[in-house]
Amino acid sequence: MISMTKKTKLIRQIFPAFLVIIVLSLSAVTTYSTRNFKTFFLENSQKELMIRANLLQSRFSEILLSDFQTVKYIDDQCKDIGNKTGTRVTVILPSGVVVGDSFGEANLMENHMTRPEIATALKGKDGISRRYSSTLDQNMMYIALPVLKGEDVIAVVRTSFSVSVIDDKVASVRNSMFLAMLLTIIVAVLVSFLISRRITQPIEEMKNSAAEFAKGNLAKRVAAPDSEELSELAVIMNHMAESLDEKIKAFENRSRELEAVHASMQEGVIAIDKHQRIITVNQTAAKIFGFAAQDLKTRHILEAARNIGFQKFIQKALETHDPVEEDILIPGDEDLILNIHSSALYDNGNKRMGTLIIFHDITRIKHLEKMQKEFVANVSHELKTPLTSIMGFIETLQKMLSDNNKEGADKFLNIIEKNVGRMVALIDDLLSLSRLERLQGTHIPFEPHNLSNLISRAVNSCESGIRAKNITLNMDCPEDLAVNADPILMEQAIINLVDNAVKYSSENKEVTISAEKNDAFIDIIIQDKGCGIDKEHLTRIFNRFYRVDKSRSRSEGGTGLGLAIVKHIVQYHRGKIDVQSTREKGSVFKISIPVV
Repeated sequence: MISMTKKTKLIRQIFPAFLVIIVLSLSAVTTYSTRNFKTFFLENSQKELMIRANLLQSRFSEILLSDFQTVKYIDDQCKDIGNKTGTRVTVILPSGVVVGDSFGEANLMENHMTRPEIATALKGKDGISRRYSSTLDQNMMYIALPVLKGEDVIAVVRTSFSVSVIDDKVASVRNSMFLAMLLTIIVAVLVSFLISRRITQPIEEMKNSAAEFAKGNLAKRVAAPDSEELSELAVIMNHMAESLDEKIKAFENRSRELEAVHASMQEGVIAIDKHQRIITVNQTAAKIFGFAAQDLKTRHILEAARNIGFQKFIQKALETHDPVEEDILIPGDEDLILNIHSSALYDNGNKRMGTLIIFHDITRIKHLEKMQKEFVANVSHELKTPLTSIMGFIETLQKMLSDNNKEGADKFLNIIEKNVGRMVALIDDLLSLSRLERLQGTHIPFEPHNLSNLISRAVNSCESGIRAKNITLNMDCPEDLAVNADPILMEQAIINLVDNAVKYSSENKEVTISAEKNDAFIDIIIQDKGCGIDKEHLTRIFNRFYRVDKSRSRSEGGTGLGLAIVKHIVQYHRGKIDVQSTREKGSVFKISIPVV
């Protein structure tokens, strides 16, 4: 998981570090230097003061030994030395009484017995001390040396020097150094900032280029910085972008190929993960469930397919690694029968990641199988009936011929001829249907033919039936109207419809044939005033062997295939056929052929 903590820019990490290093370094150097300067001054001052103390020790030793009681003289000598050298000289007796001082009134000064340097000197040693002087109101350095008479200390000569002068000099040096440090820091800050920018700017540019790569702009290239490491990184990033660009293009090509395959597949394809969420789906599969493909991705499969049989199939497919196959009925306005086949999906680590489901719409196949069964049953029935009649009449005819009954024999021969003719007509219609089914989908280009002539020839073919029932036939077709059609097949379709109109019309009725151009279609309309067809039969009258009144159809000599042939002829011409009928009022059949 990527951390959402706010990150700090590199320049804000580098620059403060440089600044801290510079400030700490200069501060350490300044502090160390000032301390050394102060130590150096103090040590030199102490040495110089010690030299002066040694000289004064000898001088006051002579004075004290020669005339110890001359206190005024000692004080004058101290003041004289102080005026000439600027060094404070103090002479103290073993009792702690001050008998001479360069800058103070000896008789007013307090007892010095407790002074650390005096106490040390009274023990016969050199006394050194640095402390605050209340007399001079300054920090002072004191060196006290004993004046000996034999082994006895007869006085202490003390020299002192103001340390405040050294502190002032050290402070002056420190201030100068701090000023120099401040200027150095300012220069260093500018230089550090420039160096930081020089380091981070190429990295910033690389970051921007990487962001462009992330957006998909893999044609962009990173400029090579001056530094060797960043230059090598820029070259590597450019190679990476080029390689990614090639791989993405290759992936996109494969993806397009796969999408093209999916889109062109007549089978539906759905891939689901182990949680039953859709990974990919093609339009064919989505259409089966009434969705658009893009609306189904990442959704649960049960949101798309609310079918108990399908849900059980998915559960079974996810529980096994073996292929599963099953036929499932999908209810709807038009029921679908799907053959579903599943295969397990595995990732690169050979771990089960989901299931691939392929749908084959076998509704038409099942429908054709049903039609084939019905067709075989109907053909068997249609052929068996006349054959049974023929066999029965032949047996009767043989018996009658043996009895010399010629008149009865002729009658039965006529019946046999009629049944044989019916069988021939049935076989002819079956052959016509077979030929039309072979032609279906060939889309052979048609030539224009005069429609009036086609209708006239069809009417002439039905002339005997029209005269037999004294049917009045009205024809209304423009002489210049042409239709793009196969003339033989179109004529046969019109003959079948006219023949039906005549057969199912009573004597002395009217049959009207009209034709007109209607937008993108040419309509051929055959209207009769016969017995008509009930509404519940209208959707099935174009099925093979379907009869509204079976007994009457057979008596009229029909095979039950006439309207099926008309439907196939119209479909072959990429047209459509409609029927409207009312019982006892007649029927209207309309053929619509597209205008090319």
